Amino acid sequence: MANEPVNNPIQTEYAEHLAAALAANQAEQATLSTRLGKLQGEEKWLAAALADTPSVVGPEPTPVPVPAPVPVPAPVPALVRPASSTPPVRDGADAAAVPLPRVEKVAAGAAAVKKATAAKKPVAKKTAAKTAAASPAKKTATAKKAAVKKTAVAGAEKTAQASPTLGRLLSDILSKQPGEPKKVSEIQSELEEAHPERATSVQTIRNALQRLVEKNGLERDNRQGVVLYTWPVPEAAAVSAAEVKGEEPAPAAV
Repeated sequence: MANEPVNNPIQTEYAEHLAAALAANQAEQATLSTRLGKLQGEEKWLAAALADTPSVVGPEPTPVPVPAPVPVPAPVPALVRPASSTPPVRDGADAAAVPLPRVEKVAAGAAAVKKATAAKKPVAKKTAAKTAAASPAKKTATAKKAAVKKTAVAGAEKTAQASPTLGRLLSDILSKQPGEPKKVSEIQSELEEAHPERATSVQTIRNALQRLVEKNGLERDNRQGVVLYTWPVPEAAAVSAAEVKGEEPAPAAV
């Protein structure tokens, strides 16, 4: 009977208190282990994303330190009070659960990322300054190109104005042989022979001849389906003008 354990209510309650504190400690460790695993997974993803992102010339980002798990100290058991007939009065400190240390969040990692971002800002400012400095040179080069293009266009227009028109060239060719009917193909051949640089299509020459018929009195005749153009003879033109005015033509000198 002397070796039997004494069923003391205070000891039983204290043992239950220690068991509850141990269970809470183990649960907290499991929660922190799960959180640490998630943070390590996020670290791997962030490192891979940073490696795929085009880097800007500047200081390398400081690696984010991973906080090591803080060892949890074992709870210190309180002194077992001797059994007595009168139960001792326990204060609030004895009834409260044993406090457990907490692992810091990723404050250190966030601070390191913020520091790396602040280090990259001067590089971005330098790049913007270089771009702003290069803008006036780019504008000057663009203005020079526009001026050269404008000069070239003005020169081409001036050259086009100085050169005679197609109607003027055709008039010169036909007026050399007045009164002689000519086909469009013949007029085209003479134009290419006299002015090879002004060679053009038959339709373009036909359009120019039609304008000469309407404005300069060029004669147009259709003989057996063939269109002929004739430059009027000066005497015939004078007679036609006199007939239009109602006057008699002057007699030819003997």
